Amino acid sequence: GAGVGMAWREVNRNEWCRTFLQDMFKSAEVSLDKTEGATLTFFRVETTGDCALAVKPGGQPRPMFELRIELDWKVEQLVDNGKSIAEAKGQIQVTEFSSEDIESPQMKLICDNQLPPGATPAFRTLMDKLNAAVKDSGLPEVSRMLAQDFVGTLKTQA
Repeated sequence: GAGVGMAWREVNRNEWCRTFLQDMFKSAEVSLDKTEGATLTFFRVETTGDCALAVKPGGQPRPMFELRIELDWKVEQLVDNGKSIAEAKGQIQVTEFSSEDIESPQMKLICDNQLPPGATPAFRTLMDKLNAAVKDSGLPEVSRMLAQDFVGTLKTQA
């Protein structure tokens, strides 16, 4: 009957989504506020879930996804006048990121607080500061990358 041609069809974007998120996070370098130039990078990206676009002729493609993303991160900060590097590590678990609630991915920050043998109190203080910086500037940036960069690009993948 009439109108059948206007039906939405679903375009699977699972493969694209995994590749895009992997590339986006692995190439990201996030400068952390309130640090001495510390940089947050991601070295492992694991995405599970479903990602698709609903498309219909003449309409804007509609993202449909429900994802879970694990990001292993590290922060490097030059210390001793640039003679050595302090490193903090951990994981950001995006436990739920869905097209129903694009602006607020559910996130959990895990900090690996293994201090090297003989770590000084000053080193422990620096670790706490770096971990706090990931929470304060890192998480909002991950959220922005997902809501804007990922979703914005996904809409062009029809």
